[in-house]
Amino acid sequence: MLQKYDKIKSSLLLAVAAAGGAALSAPAGASEVNCALQDGYADQLAAYVAEASTCISGAQNISTDVADALLTELNADRARAGLAPLNRRASLDMAAQAHALDMSVRIYADHVDLEGRDHLHRIRAFDRTMLVGASGSNVTVTRSADDANSVHATIKRDELNTSNMMRDSFTDVGIGVVEEAGQYYVVQVFAAAEGDFFEAIPVSAKGTQPLKASLVDRDRQVIAWGLVDSASGEMLARSTMPRVRFANLRGAESAALDVVVSARNDTYVLKGPLVSGR
Repeated sequence: MLQKYDKIKSSLLLAVAAAGGAALSAPAGASEVNCALQDGYADQLAAYVAEASTCISGAQNISTDVADALLTELNADRARAGLAPLNRRASLDMAAQAHALDMSVRIYADHVDLEGRDHLHRIRAFDRTMLVGASGSNVTVTRSADDANSVHATIKRDELNTSNMMRDSFTDVGIGVVEEAGQYYVVQVFAAAEGDFFEAIPVSAKGTQPLKASLVDRDRQVIAWGLVDSASGEMLARSTMPRVRFANLRGAESAALDVVVSARNDTYVLKGPLVSGR
């Protein structure tokens, strides 16, 4: 099972790079993307995803065995409560690992990094297909001498952490554990995956892309698509047609692709990937 998961994770790293086009790969003759976490990740979205991916792939202190064991502990608790197990999603692992690495280098513990990016930003940056309903995260720092059972118990001491782990609406999880200076920096990222785009949304988006999504709830229907400026919240584009014109980004640093769906006379906004306008 671990071997299969590692293969999926490696495939995702390649897919993230491909989805980002030239922005995530060095031009001919240029140097490769470097990991320089002392100053934090790059600000611009495509550069952020590229640098974080480089840091993750090169890190020697990501404890995948502990993360695997924490997932087992978490799903055992959910089973005892009669809840469905959470699915391990490689993109969410990347979101969790990126944040855990950053915390371990810059020595802090918070749901928001020092540049103001929260767990939802990381989910939407790394997952290029998922339509997210609810989301959440747990952040814990504990001794690396502790076994996974003890780490899990430490996480559960916080009532809000336990609430996230036992939330019925969550379907997917990513776990990042980084060992540094005798401590584990642990990040768990949770999401309710309400659907997926059939095709990955590029990080650095150009032109017009047709949109087609599969929704988990068959009673829901997509009624509109929109691009929202991540900084200002301004609606940059909205359409009932199944396509998005990335020219509408108009130089925005990044924008969020949102999907409006209807079901039983109610409407919901599902959160899709972030896209770069620069």
